[in-house]
Amino acid sequence: MFSGSPIPRLAAVNPFAIEAVRAAYDAVAGEYVDVFGDDLARLPVDRMMLDKALTAAGRDAWVLDLGCGPAPAAGHLAGRASRLLGIDLSRAMLTAAGDRVASLRRTQADMRRLPLQAGTCGLVIAYYSLQHLERNHLGLALAEFHRVLRRDGWLLVATHLGEGEVLIDEFLGHRVTTFAGAFHQREELLGLLAASGFRLKDERQREPLPHEHDSRRIYLLAHRHP
Repeated sequence: MFSGSPIPRLAAVNPFAIEAVRAAYDAVAGEYVDVFGDDLARLPVDRMMLDKALTAAGRDAWVLDLGCGPAPAAGHLAGRASRLLGIDLSRAMLTAAGDRVASLRRTQADMRRLPLQAGTCGLVIAYYSLQHLERNHLGLALAEFHRVLRRDGWLLVATHLGEGEVLIDEFLGHRVTTFAGAFHQREELLGLLAASGFRLKDERQREPLPHEHDSRRIYLLAHRHP
């Protein structure tokens, strides 16, 4: 989720580096929980797509919440999904997630190199986390999602539509090492999904709410193609 002031200058180091993204979210974990932890209560499209994805995957499926943050998505599915695993770069976010969702198993890892065997999961969720990948790494991540999904598995993605990137060095009231988020075009995302072995089954879009970054949201539910 974007929040903060965009900085119209070049960063001194790669703003998509794991260390920069991790440090930013570690620094703001408490404030992030306060602002976004219970956000799903006012996001009907987000909830509807999560419900649809779980129905498609089945209640017995392993559900992997990537870039889980304080686990709003996993929390919404808790009690209905039999097994939940949250992965995030930020240790502080994973601690918050565990405090909020007792049934959530948690692991600190990079979504491009998941510590899971092939075919482990029935549903992979990436809600507002793909934007922190370099644009040319998005295909790598999607290929990794395909690898860890079972043959009939499902992928649910939510991200920001637009052009270019935003650099942020002030985040929820904290000065942080500059990190970045990327916007994507619909056609770009659909092309990468198809190239990575996914078939689109549902798509929704919505406008931002007043407290959110001013960008249109897109939700893509896709089925793993063997």
